[in-house]
Amino acid sequence: MVLLYLVIAAIQVLMVPGSRSAEVYVSLILTLLLVILAIISYQIIARRIILPIARLVREASAIESDDMSSLLTIRSNDEISRLAQAFNVVLIKMRQALIAGEASNRQLLEANRQIEASINYAGLLQRSILPDRQLRETFGNDYFILWLPRDTVGGDYYIFHSEGGHCLAGVADCAGHGVSGAMMTMLARAGIDRSIMEVGITSPAAILSCTDTAMRTLLHGARMSKSIATSMDIGLVRLDFEARTLRFSGAKISLYWSDGQTMHMLRGDHRAICDQRVGSYTDHDIPLLPDCTYYLTTDGLLDQSGGDNGFSLGTQQFKEWLIRLAREPLEQQRQALADALEQFRGGHPQRDDITILSFRFS
Repeated sequence: MVLLYLVIAAIQVLMVPGSRSAEVYVSLILTLLLVILAIISYQIIARRIILPIARLVREASAIESDDMSSLLTIRSNDEISRLAQAFNVVLIKMRQALIAGEASNRQLLEANRQIEASINYAGLLQRSILPDRQLRETFGNDYFILWLPRDTVGGDYYIFHSEGGHCLAGVADCAGHGVSGAMMTMLARAGIDRSIMEVGITSPAAILSCTDTAMRTLLHGARMSKSIATSMDIGLVRLDFEARTLRFSGAKISLYWSDGQTMHMLRGDHRAICDQRVGSYTDHDIPLLPDCTYYLTTDGLLDQSGGDNGFSLGTQQFKEWLIRLAREPLEQQRQALADALEQFRGGHPQRDDITILSFRFS
């Protein structure tokens, strides 16, 4: 625009009568030369800089639109071409890394599928050893189980054994959850079965003591390492339907019962099975009342976080739930407890395996 202004000004001067001096012609010629040089400079800049950059932008847009085969075109050996060449090198390495990452991701997905299939199968195996059929044959509709492993398999399980007019029922919580917890349940089940064979089911406390001894023998090597948790909480009740009595003993698991108006609890002894120190266990005898519902639960329920402040559920709130539900049919109680737990938990993850065993004598 400046050069154009100078040309117009020189022409106007030449058009004025008497002003056609040599200086004016020289000025006009120099201005025209400057215009020609500006046009040539623009062509050079456009050809060497603007057009190559515009081409790079178009090619980069094609690459951005998921064209995995294209690269930037190298046309010369100037700075822009060297920049495009460096970009191509980076792009090739990124594509190679992406291909390798996709291959690794496919391998991880396949490995995850196999692991998930194995864990699902392990869950079926663990479920198959749980005594649902025996409980149903003994209690009919007067019992329920709420078994909620945190993962597909878990360290919680429940127990049932029947001899004549007597039966033994209970819940157990092995250290850990997931696969490690499930493996512990296999050992614990073997230890309890062995103890029942040795001492019978008359005394739950004797079963706990015998199981403690058996588990210490089975896990002697593992207990040498303090990094491996091998303890187990357990609560057992022995029911005498003829005498209408209940005998309870617990290792860190308590017995609850309610008639819908009052709430009672027998605390289990303070040491778990296979704890660091050997514990002693006591039998407690109470009447088996027809208008009460009895409950055993692992600590996964009581320790579950939730509510407005993310605190644990705790014993008191659990008791309030039981008083409200104790008169309801057992299957309805099971669903109501599951719904109450889900509502209480909200967005908090399940922290541990959860098991509740409930029964009623009718």
